Amino acid sequence: MKLYSTLDRKIVDIVPIKQGELSIYSCGPTVYFRMHLGNLRAYVNWDILHRALLYLGYDVKRVMNITDVGHMSSTDDFGSDFGEDKMDKQAIQEGIQPIDIANKYTDTVLDDFRSLNILAPNGSEIPKDLTHENIQEYGWSRATEYIQQIIDIVKKIEANGYTYETKQAVYFDVTKIPEYTIFTGQQLSEKEIGVREEVEVDDEKKNPADFVLWMKRVGKYKDHIMNWPSPWGDGFPGWHIECTAMGTSILGEHFDIHTGGIDHIPVHHTNERAQNIGTFGHPVVKYWIHNEWLLNKDEDKLSKSKGGAYTLPEIILLGFDPLDVRYFFVSINYKTKVKFSLEALEGAKNSRLSLLRRVQELGKKQGTVIPEYVERFKHELENNLNMSGVLALINELLKSNNPKENILSTIYDFDKVLRLNLNSEIVKEENVDSEIEGILKQREEARLNKNFLESDRLRDLILSKGYKVLDTPNGQTLEKI
Repeated sequence: MKLYSTLDRKIVDIVPIKQGELSIYSCGPTVYFRMHLGNLRAYVNWDILHRALLYLGYDVKRVMNITDVGHMSSTDDFGSDFGEDKMDKQAIQEGIQPIDIANKYTDTVLDDFRSLNILAPNGSEIPKDLTHENIQEYGWSRATEYIQQIIDIVKKIEANGYTYETKQAVYFDVTKIPEYTIFTGQQLSEKEIGVREEVEVDDEKKNPADFVLWMKRVGKYKDHIMNWPSPWGDGFPGWHIECTAMGTSILGEHFDIHTGGIDHIPVHHTNERAQNIGTFGHPVVKYWIHNEWLLNKDEDKLSKSKGGAYTLPEIILLGFDPLDVRYFFVSINYKTKVKFSLEALEGAKNSRLSLLRRVQELGKKQGTVIPEYVERFKHELENNLNMSGVLALINELLKSNNPKENILSTIYDFDKVLRLNLNSEIVKEENVDSEIEGILKQREEARLNKNFLESDRLRDLILSKGYKVLDTPNGQTLEKI
């Protein structure tokens, strides 16, 4: 397997620490709001990686964190430790406790992952009844359940001489790490701190880039809702230390791959790498793999603040299927920036439906997979997840002179990685019984009248009868489940 290594700044051969096994830590969501498509791109990208590695025969041990405390809103070049706590801020806005915010939005993460056919970190399909209450057994780890491990890690870093303490916090002294800026090569002097009025700087802080390991419940944070006792006083963990504690507690002090978005490179992953060295005396992660951004119409990073960052439910209300979104992300390499628009998503929808129809035309009889195409499929996966090559290969296979039943079996085999539900069936409306036809017509009227609640109710009713409704430019189409 070849992937782009951020530290090496090139595509490299991935050589596992243990032959045939790969350990992966994936930076997961901060659960204070519903994720938008810009957030979801990363998780589809890494699902493709996960499924590809399983397809290629690797034993994959993977974990994904859930950040439910300590993630501050960034206010400067260093990702300020003294911004607003995202969990507390949202809890105040919604009038509920921070842990209830975390539980609420963890459940929406599970909903979105299920809709997008994203595997749980442990490699299982996500059960329909899985909620925040029992996600740990499926490979997720919540920061609030690793507080003791976080404190233990901070104590190790302190004992190794990498910290100092002020009245407000325990800091990591970045000058103790000669390679601190290895990811970016940027000089610390090039950065600014305190560039916004709301940034509160600790006067006892030695260096602008030093970051918090443990925030004390004093000053600005004296009323912080989520807090725990520690050797340094009541408080809560910094954002970066959570990943070091969870990753190494579960995967050990050496693991293969750490995934995340490129926005994590200059601060979060730089600090996490420093913590790893401060704890164990050596780097922990062998390969840091990052995905590129989804861009808005102005070619800036897609974000809530700049508009156009649709959530998955909003996209569904606009008539798209979640698998249209998956197809859109699957068709683009994880290292490629891509501009998002509804028109681009419409193109992905049309391509997906066209592929479904072509597969359906092969019939239902299955044969055997075609070894030549399987080997070429593996080659494209191993070539830095060359998904455009995969789709071109499928197109070639569909045009080939191989027996239809063998083509069908081979495409179904490829769909173990793509997970576009290529074995589903688009049903012509004239072949559907009159009851379904009647409900479908009612739904069309509801949509024309912009009665989306009724439209959704009827869609769910049709779903209960074994069909999924696809809203296409040419009207409603049914897909048999």
